[in-house]
Amino acid sequence: MSKSFPEPKPAPPGRQRAQAWTSYWASGVLHSCAGSFAGNYGAPYREFWREVFAGLAAGAKVLDLCCGNAPLSKMLLEERGDLRGLVHLEAVDAAEVAPAWVRALPPGQREMVRVHPGTDAAALPFPDACLDLCMSQFGIEYAGLQAWREAARVLRSGGELAAVLHHVDALPVQIAHEELEHLDWLERPDGLLPMTEAMIEPVARSADPAAAPALRADAAANASRRAFNACQEALRRRAASASHPDVLHEVGQASFVVLQTARAGGLAAGRAAMANLREELSRTRLRQRELVDAALDEAALRGLCACVGSTEPELQVLRFDGNRIAGWAIRIRR
Repeated sequence: MSKSFPEPKPAPPGRQRAQAWTSYWASGVLHSCAGSFAGNYGAPYREFWREVFAGLAAGAKVLDLCCGNAPLSKMLLEERGDLRGLVHLEAVDAAEVAPAWVRALPPGQREMVRVHPGTDAAALPFPDACLDLCMSQFGIEYAGLQAWREAARVLRSGGELAAVLHHVDALPVQIAHEELEHLDWLERPDGLLPMTEAMIEPVARSADPAAAPALRADAAANASRRAFNACQEALRRRAASASHPDVLHEVGQASFVVLQTARAGGLAAGRAAMANLREELSRTRLRQRELVDAALDEAALRGLCACVGSTEPELQVLRFDGNRIAGWAIRIRR
């Protein structure tokens, strides 16, 4: 039975959250764990999805839920090249996403992948029982119980909900926990961010050679410089002992960029650069906090499955080489 789909219509949820994720996706990263995995998702995720995609036939209608830059849709077309131009893909995300790879598809294929930006997963713009597969990777667990109910609503009889989800003990969750601790350290009163802010004014003054004598005699400026240098040294020690130090390295480098901006462009430019850095770190904190909060143990996952009428979902724990947990994988058939 053929059912037409409505045109994509934005339905933005919480403004701050949507802005944080819109900014992230606009950077061009393909998926939400770019700090953990380069490129598109590889093993063991791809093996799971290869099995899911094997059941699709020409004419299938597929929903990529909480899609981000739609790495799953991209993976589907890579794994099932025989379905290019023959499978209907609808990709939904709360953020204002516009995946570059979709725009680059050739005519005849591009029209089969429709992206719905600014769309709430808890209020999908699709009729009942119209889809063969609803898929999500590190997405639906962020969206709340109603998103699961909506996924069940739009699946036809015989359709499938398949998802990879954050596991409370998985590597991406461990990274998020550690990065939140690093952000707390950077932002504490004697941390690198406040010490960088204190250096903006003296560095801006240092651009004027005539100000050099007064600056050398400025006790407050000298104290700020010593505190900033001490923070940079503490950051290097912390990064050397950290399992996941990326955010430390990035902020350490960004602090120098802020001060270079102040010297080259003046006090206002330095303060604007600092405000931009704080805003980006605030968005990073929001995304990492959401990741941690979205992670599921087995009881919570089975509870979600039961709420959509599945008492016997196919559950498995995906693992990397070395037995480290990568996430949950579930399959629910209607």
